Amino acid sequence: MKTQSNKRVLALTVLLCMASVAGAVVYSRNFQQQPKLSQPASVKEAPRVVSNIQGLQVTEVRLVNPGTAQAAIEVDVTNNRDAAVMGLDFIWKHNQDSGGIAIDGLLEEGNPRVVIPPHTLKTFTVFLGEVPQNETVLLGSAIFADGKEEGDKRSLEGMKQVRTQHQLKKKAQKENGGRQ
Repeated sequence: MKTQSNKRVLALTVLLCMASVAGAVVYSRNFQQQPKLSQPASVKEAPRVVSNIQGLQVTEVRLVNPGTAQAAIEVDVTNNRDAAVMGLDFIWKHNQDSGGIAIDGLLEEGNPRVVIPPHTLKTFTVFLGEVPQNETVLLGSAIFADGKEEGDKRSLEGMKQVRTQHQLKKKAQKENGGRQ
């Protein structure tokens, strides 16, 4: 009976060691694949910004607060279309990872807000602490007042999902007398 108990202890020890090694490999692999984020204080020039949306033009990009923790870019976007922009998303990709900053004028149900009126220039600020170094920032998706949506499908779906969750939360709060 003692040898059977020793075999069980040995088997458990071997399994625990294998699980530890496998966990360390997975952790190590994930740690190595993390995109290197900009260190805002070390940013000396603005990243490239490109529009993938027809009729929305990136007209100028300026680096503000270079060399500080508040380093950012100001992006001038001109809406050359006849329809107002109701939502847009600046996105960046690094290998399989992506990120972005969405501005959704349809977030509040019953209270739509125009993000960029037709034939107008608007300036947006993107802080560089979130943008991986040496990555292009894309004006990746847009939603227009005429109902058209253009751009990155994943970005558009993300904006819709956040909007739906926000509206459901607000509705539940209203039903609970303002409590969460």
